[in-house]
Amino acid sequence: MSGHTDREQAKIMTTLRLGAYELPPGEVVLVQTLLRLFQQGSPAHWTFVTAPPYDALLADGTAEPGQKLDAGAMARAVLRLTRMHDADAPNTLQRPIRAERLQKWLEVVERDLLGARPAEPVVPESAATDRPADETALAAEGTAADLTRFKLRRWPPTITLRGDANRIRMATMLSRRALSVTELATLSRQSPSDCQTFVSLLRNAGLVDQRTPEPAASAPASAPAPEPKFGRGLIAGIRRRLGL
Repeated sequence: MSGHTDREQAKIMTTLRLGAYELPPGEVVLVQTLLRLFQQGSPAHWTFVTAPPYDALLADGTAEPGQKLDAGAMARAVLRLTRMHDADAPNTLQRPIRAERLQKWLEVVERDLLGARPAEPVVPESAATDRPADETALAAEGTAADLTRFKLRRWPPTITLRGDANRIRMATMLSRRALSVTELATLSRQSPSDCQTFVSLLRNAGLVDQRTPEPAASAPASAPAPEPKFGRGLIAGIRRRLGL
């Protein structure tokens, strides 16, 4: 039987960063506790961090309109915590924090951020054997390059970024996690050639770490881990101890 799929490998290799902005200390502790509970019996795809960059952010949604943060500048996904009985809206969560709703939001964000790699066309064997030698070599080189992932070691100098918003966006993505050129093109919505050019500039300047994973060994498919269930009594007890 085959080993992990590309999407499963991406999830295993990737840890997403969750932060909090202007939340009371008690709520921050509660979120950290819930995050640890979510990870019991399943791979740890999320980690709580106290400094940017963030992949997702929990923010206070009760601030006045003129005082709200620029969410897009801090994280790609933001969940705003609102008052009890406030109207429901996308990417909002009424207080008090409910574990099952927070977990569901994180699962949706995880799927959106990690995404699925584009499907590769199936080439008939006859077509593959009829390829010219140079075309076959180029295809093999492209496949090898797609397995190589790059992660930013330090922020590029201004002369490399040239004030280009697309380059800044790609550099931000590479600073968060290791990506192949194909993955970078998919996430940044830039052409593969532009991404390859930018990655080559970073590599020649010694600004990225290069990782080529070993081929995955075949292993029997394991049964999916049961989803953790959270008793209301447990969450209520945590809130009481934190004074929420």
